[in-house]
Formats: sequence, C-alpha cells, structure tokens
Amino acid sequence: MSERIVVVGHSAITCLGRDLGTTWDGLVSGRSGLARHSVLTPESFLQDVGGIVEDFGPGSSSEDPAVAKLGARFIHLSLAAARAAWSDAGLDGDRVDPERVAVVVGSALGGQDLLDTEQARMAKRRSLAISPFVIPGLIINQAAGQVAQHLGLNGPSVAPANACASGGHAIALGAMFLRAGEADFALCGAGESTFTPPVVNGFATMKALLPRRADDRSTTDPGQSSRPFSVDRAGFVLAEGAGMVTLATESAANRLGLTIQAEYVGHALNTDGFHVSLPSKEKIIRCLTTALRQADVRPDEIDYYNAHGTSTIMNDRIETEVVKTVFGEAASKLPVSSIKGAIGHSLGAASAIEAAVCVRALLEQMIPPTINHIPDPELDLDYVPGEARAARLDTVMTASFGFGGTNNALIFRRWNR
Repeated sequence: MSERIVVVGHSAITCLGRDLGTTWDGLVSGRSGLARHSVLTPESFLQDVGGIVEDFGPGSSSEDPAVAKLGARFIHLSLAAARAAWSDAGLDGDRVDPERVAVVVGSALGGQDLLDTEQARMAKRRSLAISPFVIPGLIINQAAGQVAQHLGLNGPSVAPANACASGGHAIALGAMFLRAGEADFALCGAGESTFTPPVVNGFATMKALLPRRADDRSTTDPGQSSRPFSVDRAGFVLAEGAGMVTLATESAANRLGLTIQAEYVGHALNTDGFHVSLPSKEKIIRCLTTALRQADVRPDEIDYYNAHGTSTIMNDRIETEVVKTVFGEAASKLPVSSIKGAIGHSLGAASAIEAAVCVRALLEQMIPPTINHIPDPELDLDYVPGEARAARLDTVMTASFGFGGTNNALIFRRWNR
C-alpha cells in the first residue's frame, strides 16, 4: 500500500491580503479585494477594475531584495508564498535533506509584466538595448528556480504552464513525486501577475472579462464586479496572487514531528481535446468522476465543492451541470462556492490559492461564501451565498479548468490521526 500524502503547510497572497490569514479573514467576512486602480488607465486598458496586491513586489516598500533585479511580479509573489508555506510547515533551517524536496511552481503567463515594461523603455529610449534580466524574469520556470535557490532545495523541479489549472496541476505533480518515491516533501503551487494591455485587452475583446457598462452594479461598487453563479454574471475580473502547499509523505512528517494539517487524498487530470478556450462538459465530468474513483471517495462523501466559478455565463452554467451529473442526488445538498467573487481570477495561481483555502476550510470547519450573488433561476445549487457557513467538513474537492482544455480536480480530507 502506498504512503499517505499529507499537507504540512499552506499559504496564499491575494488582493485581500499578503498572507493566508488575512485573506481567509476577508473571505469569511464576505469582503471583496477588487477595486479600481489608477494604473489601469483608460488610454491603455479596456477594464480598470482588478485584484491587485497593494504595496507588494518590485519597487514597493516590501520588495524582496533577493529577487529585486527580477522585476516580474509573479516571481515575487511565488517566492513570498513559498517562503510562507515552508515556514508554516515548520521546515525553516536544515531539517530536511534538500535533495529530497521537489519544487513544483507554475504560472499561466509568467513575466509578461516585465516584458511589457522593458518594451516601453526601449521605445522611450529609442534603443534596442534591453535589460539582461528580461529573459530570466520572463520564463515560467524561474519562479520554481528562485524558490529552490533561496530555500536551498535541490530535488526535482517542474513548472507547469496549464492556463487557469496551473496551480492545481503543480500540486498534483508534487504528490506524484512523493508517491513515486522521488521526494519526501513537495513545495507546490503557482503565482501570477499579468496586468498588461495585451493580456487585459485580449481577455476583454474575447468577451471573457467583465465589460465596462454604465448600468452595471460594479460602476458604483467595484467590489461587486465578480459575481459567480449570479443571474447578472458578465465575465471574470483579472487578479494577481500566489498560492502554495507543502506536501509530505506521512512517514516524513512523523519523522520530523510536523503538524499534519490535512490529507491529500487524490486527484485527476485530463484534457478536453475540444476547443481553444471553450470547456467540454463531458470531459470535465470525467475528470471529477475519475478523481472520486481514484481517491476511493463516494460522491455523497464530499462535504464541500470549491468551484472554478469564474463569473462567466458559460463556465458557471456548465460547472453547475457538471456538479449535478457527477454528484447526482447528493448535488442538491452539496455546498458549492467560488472565492473568485472576492478575489477575482488570478489565472494560473487561482487553483493553487483555492487549494490552500480548502486546507484552511478543513482546519476551521468553515465554508467561504460566494459573494455578490443574486440567484439565477437556471442555476439552482447551494452556492453558499453572501455569508460564510460553519459546517462539518471531512472531505472537500476543488476543481479547475483552463484554456486549451486542461482540467484538474483535487481532493483533501480532514486529518484525524
């Protein structure tokens, strides 16, 4: 029988807070971290609302000198979240064999902000000269590289780039390294920051992003911009952030006397093979059912489903249909919520943040709400609207679906031993 995989550390950085504790407090209190930002000027951006982590990263008062020359925010976010998840596990110092720690840190788009900044500088200087740090800061695997370098970790390193499913894929890959016996610990997750005109405007012109409309309720209150499963949902709101979990084999955790926060029960990954951006309901159903089967968990044993819940018309409808099919009679009683109403959509980092939040939900026995929700007669699940809910949570599932048809579902269980 293979070893049990456990969670010994978790962290997140979002527009609600620069640590998971602050983010969690914001989520359960029903606050939104979305706001209008002056940097998203109407001359350059088709949307001025976003989820930006304030006073963080390159040039800020909290800049990490270890990566100051690498001006890509996704690297700063990833490294800060990784340090926090490693520290949360109690693994600071020389407690582990560095060769036995895997680092799996993904991103959807990497250092696009650094590239955008340097291209603007080239144009302003009318010079072809560019910073020698552009290429190191642009590549997606640099986040994992910096985590490994600054935490002194030398095991396998992978950087999944699976669109909005990147973080979930990273966690699943970390668990695979542990189950294969190639590592004792895995520090895994994702970071993302892509507030550049091509990215923001690209999402806007493909009608995935919330459009600017004078009659929209977000005009007077930008905190209501993201409204998953709501009757007036109109598109997602772009955000930045990072999420990390520290996984361990049960024996490694026990050997070091670590506090086990949850059990990583299992996962499933699959691909739609269907469309450049539209989801395939049938393949997502298969992903979720495969995760349940591989984890040996019945549908009625899931106590909370953390939804992808992007606040787009199509995703929320299809995901609702998926949940009804996969969970059958249990679907009507299954709490389903999306935290993207509060923190927006941080693309590759979203699924890692949501996994960390699921671990915290198991520890706190509390379900974060779907905020800004106005019921849609066609979407009739229990979306935990408006207010957090205390509940007995033993087993939870979180799922993510990305452009290109890449899907994952992760299952965590409360630790009782």
